[in-house]
Amino acid sequence: MAIMITRVGDLYVATVTPPHGGGIRWATPQPMPRDSVIAALRDRGCHQTDIGDAFYAADPEWLLRP
Repeated sequence: MAIMITRVGDLYVATVTPPHGGGIRWATPQPMPRDSVIAALRDRGCHQTDIGDAFYAADPEWLLRP
């Protein structure tokens, strides 16, 4: 999977490898809130479905969390 997300307490860390993210490797600088990770990934051109799949793999209850 080219988008890897890990849950850290109430926050998330993300890593993107090509072909996602416009072909440029990227990682969050520190654990971030869910919405901030989503915004950062979308800014890098990641598709919403791929983002959702990566969140679900990291935390199946991610949509239920505030």
